[in-house]
Amino acid sequence: MKTIVEPGRRTRVFAEPDVLVVGGGAAGIAAACASARGGARTLLVERHGFLGGTLTAVTLGGICGAYGVADETHLFRTVGGLYLDVEARLAVRQAILAPRRHGRIVGVPYESVVFRSMADELVAAHGVGVLFHALAVSVTRDRDRITHVMLETKGGRLALSPKVVVDCSGDADIAAAAGVPFSLGEDGITQFGSTMFRLCNVDTALAEKLTRTEIREFLERAVADGVDLPRTATGVHLNPLEGVAHLNVTRLRRSDGEPFDLTNPEELTAAEIEGRRQAHLYENVFRRYVPGFSRARIVDIGATVGIRESRLIEGDRTLTETDVRECVKPDDRIACTAWPLESHGGGRGTNWEFLPDREWYGIPFGCLVAKTLENLLVAGRNLSATHVAQASARVAGPCFAMGEAAGTAAAMACRHGGAVRAAPVTDVQAELVRHGAVLTPEVA
Repeated sequence: MKTIVEPGRRTRVFAEPDVLVVGGGAAGIAAACASARGGARTLLVERHGFLGGTLTAVTLGGICGAYGVADETHLFRTVGGLYLDVEARLAVRQAILAPRRHGRIVGVPYESVVFRSMADELVAAHGVGVLFHALAVSVTRDRDRITHVMLETKGGRLALSPKVVVDCSGDADIAAAAGVPFSLGEDGITQFGSTMFRLCNVDTALAEKLTRTEIREFLERAVADGVDLPRTATGVHLNPLEGVAHLNVTRLRRSDGEPFDLTNPEELTAAEIEGRRQAHLYENVFRRYVPGFSRARIVDIGATVGIRESRLIEGDRTLTETDVRECVKPDDRIACTAWPLESHGGGRGTNWEFLPDREWYGIPFGCLVAKTLENLLVAGRNLSATHVAQASARVAGPCFAMGEAAGTAAAMACRHGGAVRAAPVTDVQAELVRHGAVLTPEVA
């Protein structure tokens, strides 16, 4: 492998915030707002030109993990706090629907374009500074502290000098650059990614009557007719916009059948191309085989592939498969959810393992604290978790909750010289509850 030695250079220190949040998805938005709410000068940097992350760049169609199933007709809320503000702001814009059930699967349909503007307003209301089109590429360390985070921007390379960093990049980019130990899935095998897309001209009155099982049967007919579909288990979310449906149906796999390593630039490139190919394949199949979709056409494809799993950091605590299956409720929990273990592995299906009715589990604060560093927290799907446990904790609802917890803790850490372990977890929990976060769901 050829290498070069880059010449030394001086990099301008662009800002010295108390708290730097890297990544503006569900976790990042919540972390930045909570940090600023706690009195910290907060800067949120995002590689795209808008906030929302997976919710807007990939588009999800429905926000998952914010509600649990009490029984056949009742739900209970597992995420509150800043997420309630998100729901309320989208409702004012008629860009969100009531929670929709597909058997035991519960999602909250939303409109992704409106979400972008809503997020702008939300962070501005909390006094968060934002820098778009800024890619965090490296860090400098002084022993167990991150001293600077380097950005590449249209205006050149910039340096930031924060007291505390919250890594909400989804791929643990900052943690990995700082040398925090991590795993990549299980023995290097992660869950499969997906390219998301939206269809217009859908007969929603007909489409909403279809169950997921029925849709899968229609797609299996296409397979029987010789169409090579990598996946027939679908997520179809009817959008707040009339005649629009969001499809979560593609499965991105390499030629050998294994999932792409979406931290590898060559494989990520191949996955993007394959995802667009599959989107148009499914557009044609839905038009031909699925009632209500005969006139449907693609109106939007996610700006980037949907990544379910990449790097999982090593933290002070690790969320385990046992924690999820046994619905463990640790005393130091800072978030909770009732989302099932949702595994996107081989084959054309999706494996769902649901928690019992009325049950939920908690995510310990230590899952957000990066091992070996004093001033770094993480939040979102790059938390400290095992491969199996992350299949539940990675969805948007708990990501909002983890982000709010990380931002709250980061602001408190600034009062202790940036030491993220200095503030008692009970203080973090009390502040979260004061602002409406759910740490013990009320199950009717």
